[in-house]
Amino acid sequence: MAIVLAALTAVAMMVFPGAPAGAVTVDAHCLGGFSRNFSPAITVTPQTVTVSGTYDYGTCLVGATATGSESVTLSLGCVPVTAGPAFTETVTWHDATGGTSTIDWAAPTIAGQTVVYTGTVTAGRHAGDTATKVTSGTSYLGSVVGCLLGTPISDTTGLVDSFLLTH
Repeated sequence: MAIVLAALTAVAMMVFPGAPAGAVTVDAHCLGGFSRNFSPAITVTPQTVTVSGTYDYGTCLVGATATGSESVTLSLGCVPVTAGPAFTETVTWHDATGGTSTIDWAAPTIAGQTVVYTGTVTAGRHAGDTATKVTSGTSYLGSVVGCLLGTPISDTTGLVDSFLLTH
């Protein structure tokens, strides 16, 4: 019996550990949506395109609501769907404290319509935090067939499934 209790205690400590001195603190955890504009519009032939993105972090489980913006220039065509380069996003917080955060995102990882971003808050509010964002591009992949048939893609929309800042 003592062995069973010791084993259960060990498992419970792995699943529900106490808060050690270096415990992770969540500064923001939000959901929302995003939109991106492509200039010029994406076509079958790859070309240099400026992508301007806006994010609405409008539902927050922890922290204040916020909006974000980013712009990056890269070569794009309808296919292949590429992950894109690293980029910087400026987040504006919408509460009494206000302020902005600058997040340097690494090149994202794509799995189907899900895109995972990891980065660091390099300046402003929550500087030093680790940043993670997961999005679902609900309109881009649906536009690829039309693009291959000659209809350029000038904008896309999607969901921010998770925007998380921790330290």
